[in-house]
Amino acid sequence: MSKRIKYVISSLLAAFGFYFFISLPYESHYYGLLVGIVLMIFCFWFGLGVIFEPKFYIRLMSIVLPVSFFIGFSLFVALIPQTFILTALFSIFFGLICYGIFLVENVFLVAIGFRTPPLYRAAYTVGLMIMLMSAFFLFNSLFSFKLIYWLNAIIVLLLSCLLFLYLFFSVTIELPDDGKDKNIVAYVLVPSILMAELAFVLSFLPVGIFKGSMYLVVFCYVLSGLLHAELRERLFKKTWINFVWIGIAFLLAMLVTISWR
Repeated sequence: MSKRIKYVISSLLAAFGFYFFISLPYESHYYGLLVGIVLMIFCFWFGLGVIFEPKFYIRLMSIVLPVSFFIGFSLFVALIPQTFILTALFSIFFGLICYGIFLVENVFLVAIGFRTPPLYRAAYTVGLMIMLMSAFFLFNSLFSFKLIYWLNAIIVLLLSCLLFLYLFFSVTIELPDDGKDKNIVAYVLVPSILMAELAFVLSFLPVGIFKGSMYLVVFCYVLSGLLHAELRERLFKKTWINFVWIGIAFLLAMLVTISWR
């Protein structure tokens, strides 16, 4: 069986699993979410052929992005009143994203063995976009629960650790030594703590669910850009100044759009 056929079959199975999850009664969604996570892990391990991969790190990194997207998108869509057509469209969109993730992960796995394949840059860009999209859905769902401020910070810290761990993996596989000389704890934990601190602050501000999620995603994008440049040892003055301006614009937009009444 060719890779493309395995990707199509796995994506279709994931899409049907997502459709099944959305069709469940609301009180059964959390059980369906657990089943869906297991299904996503199986689909991607099977599709990518890493079920028997001896390195746990590789197996873990191959499922971080699809599982994150599944959890975030599922919780996000579950809040929207469903019709048959809308559910079908969401399921098709989910299946297409899964197929895109398969293509991205395939390039990354090839990069581990052969170093910088021609499609690596495109795969990294698509992977980053899906990662940010997943982050938005996850943060949006989190703020929808209206949890207490310290719980928001802890959950954002944990989610950010997974996302930045995936970012570290996707960047370092292009490096000559797979980033073995880089301090993975610092590159993952420090930006995650900054994300948690912002979530802590946003919990006290009247920003709303959508705006709060967008602020976190923009901050995640800024941190991702800085980390990417630093890991590749290309954090030049012009690079970090550009991201600083993005951060300043983000801060001003946040302050201006907040309703203090």
